[in-house]
Amino acid sequence: MAEMTRPSEQTERGTCGNTTRHASGDPVLVRTPSRLVSERRQADGSKTTEQAVTVLAPESEIRTGRCQCGDIAYEVSGLPDDPHLCSCPHETRISGGPAVLWVGFRKDSLTWTGPGGEPTWYSTWPTLHRGFCPRCGTHLISVADNSSTVMMTGFSLDDQRGIEPVGHSHREDAVPWMSITLASVRS
Repeated sequence: MAEMTRPSEQTERGTCGNTTRHASGDPVLVRTPSRLVSERRQADGSKTTEQAVTVLAPESEIRTGRCQCGDIAYEVSGLPDDPHLCSCPHETRISGGPAVLWVGFRKDSLTWTGPGGEPTWYSTWPTLHRGFCPRCGTHLISVADNSSTVMMTGFSLDDQRGIEPVGHSHREDAVPWMSITLASVRS
């Protein structure tokens, strides 16, 4: 999932201890779990502490995704945001499954790249619009009016690193036989 690295000339530690700035000045989300801390004895008997830093993804990382037939394809960049499952009756009917995995990205980072261009849009609420492939029917995206974030279906992404769900909305509506173990919340 995450690359292990120490801060270098490419990054500098932020003052709060959990952010780093890329050489470009853009913030990069960093997690420093305590299990990554180790102590070592120096030759003189003193201890030194080393702590690895987990850099989740640079803001410029580009991810690709597509529908089943490949006619509708996209690119998004940046850190995946709010990966979560949703089991509301509306999502389960749309997907035909017990939950949908959603992953957010900045709306301005989305580019449609496939030969089919943009997906076909269907408004499931007056302010919520879903995009799907008109050829194969794959559900790809959810966009709310006035939002700076787009939610992509997690399994439409070609690279699924870092999208483990950290939440489950409408869990009370989930089918009783479904058991979910969520990923740890990122700090």
